[in-house]
Amino acid sequence: MKLSTMAAAHYAVHQLTGINNEAVVEQVLAEQHNRMVDDPRQTTYEDSPLPDTEQVRALTDQVAAIMAEIDSRLVPSPFWAHILKPGESTMFHTHGIGHFPGIGLSWVYYASFSEGDGDLIFICHLNEERVYHGVKPAVGRLVIFPANMPHMTERHAGKGVRVSVSGNYFLPMQTTIDMLAGNTTSPVSEFCG
Repeated sequence: MKLSTMAAAHYAVHQLTGINNEAVVEQVLAEQHNRMVDDPRQTTYEDSPLPDTEQVRALTDQVAAIMAEIDSRLVPSPFWAHILKPGESTMFHTHGIGHFPGIGLSWVYYASFSEGDGDLIFICHLNEERVYHGVKPAVGRLVIFPANMPHMTERHAGKGVRVSVSGNYFLPMQTTIDMLAGNTTSPVSEFCG
């Protein structure tokens, strides 16, 4: 795995194969009426529950295998579908430690994407300057990044619906405590700078 660097944090990009992306998109869109939040002012407005289907499990199983390669102690936290229609964007947010226990990694997988659908934007501060770093989505692309990395999605200026699947993996709290005390290490810390 090659880590890409953005200021003091890192992210990894993988191209997954063998996923029936058309089926994943169809199954996610069938559940889009079950929004997690009905308030468009909330970051999770574009999110809906991830359907439990064979095609979605094939995707999440590949993600689980990659996370296990990073650190077998990582534990899955919520997974969800993210649907962006033309004109929509995803607000600035994190999946940070304040919401979940332990140190963790977040991930996003693009089941559909076309030019103009909006890049993933990571945001950090460097020497009192706000730095924006864009990652170009592509169908089949998996991006893994620190759960506490602020990010957003540019406004969807394309024509179709953009469907992605996201989730989190966290180290157990005791592992986190042991890391902070210097009693253990984890490759997860490579992502966190």
